[in-house]
Amino acid sequence: MFNNYREILSLPGALKFSLAGLVARMPIAVLGLGIVLFIQGVSGSYGLAGIVAAVYMIVQALAGPGIARLVDRRGQAAVMVPIVITHLIALLMLIVTVYADWWTGFIFVFAGISGATVGSVGSLVRSRWSHIVDSPKKLQTAFSWESVADELLFVTGPVVATVLATAVFPPAGIILSMLTAGIGSALLYVQKSTEPPPIERSTEAKGHVFSNPGIFTIIVVNVFLGVNFGAIDVIAVAFADEQGVKSLAGILLSAFALGSLIAGGLYGSRNWNSATHHRFGITVTLLAIGACSMMLAQGMVSYTIILFLVGFTIAPSLIGANSVIEALAPPRRLTEAFAWLGTSLGFGVAFGSAIAGNIIDAANAKTAMLLPAGCAIVGALLALSLLKLLNPTRSSHEARSNRERRRVNVAE
Repeated sequence: MFNNYREILSLPGALKFSLAGLVARMPIAVLGLGIVLFIQGVSGSYGLAGIVAAVYMIVQALAGPGIARLVDRRGQAAVMVPIVITHLIALLMLIVTVYADWWTGFIFVFAGISGATVGSVGSLVRSRWSHIVDSPKKLQTAFSWESVADELLFVTGPVVATVLATAVFPPAGIILSMLTAGIGSALLYVQKSTEPPPIERSTEAKGHVFSNPGIFTIIVVNVFLGVNFGAIDVIAVAFADEQGVKSLAGILLSAFALGSLIAGGLYGSRNWNSATHHRFGITVTLLAIGACSMMLAQGMVSYTIILFLVGFTIAPSLIGANSVIEALAPPRRLTEAFAWLGTSLGFGVAFGSAIAGNIIDAANAKTAMLLPAGCAIVGALLALSLLKLLNPTRSSHEARSNRERRRVNVAE
């Protein structure tokens, strides 16, 4: 059943960079939530916490593609090492600013700087996979593996961050993010054998990431899915708080991630015959149905079960999105294309957390569940109505040539 995973992980250097990337991208699972828990724990306001987290996410989304473009041109280590150092300093200053009771504007400044320098480690790791594998089948398995790795972080990270932040020390989630980002980066960027070579300006692709309407379509859909994810993060904390067990909020998020982890593992272990874009349409539709079912939650147990079931649609949706992006992206712009996918999710997460936080302050967590349900429905309708644009075989001759040229680059 797991021969597909064994095959890709046996490639030279694959397991090493994948594990290092796993540690380095722990912030995707704990930093946004850590900021919410820290700000809310000190100020008592979910609204302020959601806005600060939104600033972090929005700036991260805006900066991500630019960082990825630099990485494509100059190499991962050359760009990311100084960026990671700046990121760690910004997070430290964010903590100091809150506890020293400095001007409130500094909170947003340092949240923005930390977002601008977090980068998209997942995009860098997926670019390494694209560099070393030699077939679309193996690449889909690699993307499935990375989605499983992401969800493993989301299973463990929120629980640890929530318990530490609520029972031990409010900025514990941020500190955990800092430690893992620093250690993981040190382990990842020294690995040169699997790092994609920098692009010389004379050989840089002329195509733009958005030259294919299918890429633009999937990015728009991902914005709505991101609102879903961002809202659920804040809603889970508030829902547990309203139930009198705020320290157990991480269990809700972990159940959500556990469902996704299991689904991702099963998805990647199977050789699919159906088209990727068709599977993507099905999974986002199921996600919309699951998001609506959250309104049925009556307590912690029922909400945990519902989130676990909803999680089964997450990894397959994200794997499908990555696979379509890889097939349609212009040559030598793959890292940037993946970063735009992360950017779209980041924008959605930012707006979702901010809007949900304010709805919770004005009403309650149950009312806020209408937000992810509505956005998931819109995302599914967009995906289904524009599904033909996501079909790689319907793409232009240029898009097909892009994939062939990427395989030639790997062989070289």
